[in-house]
Amino acid sequence: MPTSLEWRQYYEQNARSLLPIPWEAGNELTADERRAVADSVQGFQAGESSEGRHLYRDAERYAQKTGDHEYLAAIRLFIAEEQRHARDLARFLQLNDIPIIRTTFPDRVFRKLRHMFGGLEISVAVLITAEIIAKVYYAALQKATGSTVLIALCEQILRDEEKHVAFQAEQLGRLRRGRRRLLQAMTMGLQRFLYFGTCIVVWWYHGRAFRKGGVNLRQYWRSCWREFNGAFAIAARVASSPVPVSAAVPAPQAPI
Repeated sequence: MPTSLEWRQYYEQNARSLLPIPWEAGNELTADERRAVADSVQGFQAGESSEGRHLYRDAERYAQKTGDHEYLAAIRLFIAEEQRHARDLARFLQLNDIPIIRTTFPDRVFRKLRHMFGGLEISVAVLITAEIIAKVYYAALQKATGSTVLIALCEQILRDEEKHVAFQAEQLGRLRRGRRRLLQAMTMGLQRFLYFGTCIVVWWYHGRAFRKGGVNLRQYWRSCWREFNGAFAIAARVASSPVPVSAAVPAPQAPI
């Protein structure tokens, strides 16, 4: 698995390898597309706009305890990518004359969970739940409209989220390494329960956008759990390894 140094290097390289976004295309949404995705994109933009202060503080305490200061540097760059997503989505909303909102009910619940219990493991466990579902969401959103801006944005975010999920899954594995089998099972039970509830809430709030992208409830449910199982297979491998294993991170794809 990649080291924190390699993750930091990946994020630095990724920031230099972004896809071009055709902002000059302007407002391309049809009235039907706008009805289907406007509220949904507003909600996800609000969720992406966190400043990450609590996560950074938790990572800072972890770095001080373990000496893994490269992890702190990687977290800072990860937060910067999330903030880039928020800025780009906000620009898309403004381009299409859609108001920007500050928060939504699901976003408030996620932030409350992260802040209520504290600690890096809780922060990452809640965060990865949103990241996994985001992969399913942006894949559907990319097919929901003919907007070249939104299609390109979704492609970039999907590339980023693929690595975000792996980054967070590996860190959860490190944090849970050496835990007794029963406690591991209880931890995963709680993780699944959180994810189960989140899947329901996301479909409730964003189902219209998913359907516009050609994804029905059954397909959504299967995709969500396929992504979950893939992410936590990574976490399980790291948790069961006796020592961290270094591996190179593939360089981001260059724009075509």
